[in-house]
Amino acid sequence: MTGPFRITVEPIPTGVTLDVGAFVEHVVHDVVAALLNDDTYADRFAELQDSQARDPHMIERAGDLRFETLVADLVAIVSTKLPVYGLQALALAGHVEQLAAPVVAALQAAEGGAAA
Repeated sequence: MTGPFRITVEPIPTGVTLDVGAFVEHVVHDVVAALLNDDTYADRFAELQDSQARDPHMIERAGDLRFETLVADLVAIVSTKLPVYGLQALALAGHVEQLAAPVVAALQAAEGGAAA
């Protein structure tokens, strides 16, 4: 499907998967740009790299969770919403429904048969 970011839908046994690779590439680009252009993030990343030499079994306090806090802060500066416009939204909805409906019906039938 076309739009600001290409989205593909594939069936899986329990529903569908949405491939949002183009959107993920955009997000990674923003993260790398932040690491390269913002000294705060670059310094924190360098500190994180330096801390990797420490004992991996050492218990860290909440304030010492450098990886987790850097991830959270980088997520906060990138877009987490995937825009889907007009015809792309309708096509995506239709494709998800087309692929998911038989799977959901089969799961419901299996649950109903197990309860009987």
